[in-house]
Amino acid sequence: MRISRCQAGGFSLVEVILAVGIFAVAISAIVALLAPLTRQASVSADTLAALRLPDAIRAELRRLAETGGFDALAAQAKPMAAPLPATLTLVASREATRLQSPSYLPPPAADQLAPSDQYFLIEVWTFNQTPLAFDPNGAVLALHIRVSWPYHTPAAVAITPATEREEITCSLSLNR
Repeated sequence: MRISRCQAGGFSLVEVILAVGIFAVAISAIVALLAPLTRQASVSADTLAALRLPDAIRAELRRLAETGGFDALAAQAKPMAAPLPATLTLVASREATRLQSPSYLPPPAADQLAPSDQYFLIEVWTFNQTPLAFDPNGAVLALHIRVSWPYHTPAAVAITPATEREEITCSLSLNR
């Protein structure tokens, strides 16, 4: 009678070490990609919020025109020049749900956005050349809008420098 040795059906030590090494490399790659992907998701969400702002900007500018007068609103928005002059500014919350003018006809103090909630800065200029330049006798006010963010962040004490902000621009018009 012949005695046969039973062979164990397991993995060798080399195979286990190789599998653990491959697993560690894969996990390291996933973790390394996590931070940039999270940042990109945040930037995308902010960009989408900024792209929703033009309708809210138009509504706020109409409110300002009705409250202070159409010509007075046009006077607040400076004509574009190089470099761009200080002009009518609006601020909005990060969710782009609250938008207001902090300096020209601001809302009551209780309704104002706190500086830490002012995430988007909206700057409004008029065009300086015909046919888009403002005509006091005309019925339309054509505006150039720049939305930049983050203007304020909750943790920061100071305003974010303009060179470090994302921005989009658009044009819109108001009718009398």
